[in-house]
Amino acid sequence: MLFTRKKITTIVDELTTFFFSVGSDDMVVKIKQKPEGFHIFFASNFDVKMQKTVEHLEENLTRGRAPEIEESYWGLNGSGDFQDENELILIGAMIDSAQVEICEGYATLNLFRAS
Repeated sequence: MLFTRKKITTIVDELTTFFFSVGSDDMVVKIKQKPEGFHIFFASNFDVKMQKTVEHLEENLTRGRAPEIEESYWGLNGSGDFQDENELILIGAMIDSAQVEICEGYATLNLFRAS
């Protein structure tokens, strides 16, 4: 369970770093643990000039969980500043489902990671 919680904090950390890199100054995070897994709600504003970058986030988060990738690489995630989309691809490999809504200058993410 400790590693599962650490993975949840890694997911939130990478999303926070990403949204700071696209100009966010207002984020909301809610994590709810249930018997079936963790629900993560993440909402953030961003600089509208970065709309395409944020839209690309959806592709990376909706790829589906890949345990073989997750187990090998999750501990390597999080070098501080957002470097490239590889961190987001790994986050996508760590979650079971993602619902992403992007409007002009604002994104809402509902993520789920099964137990």
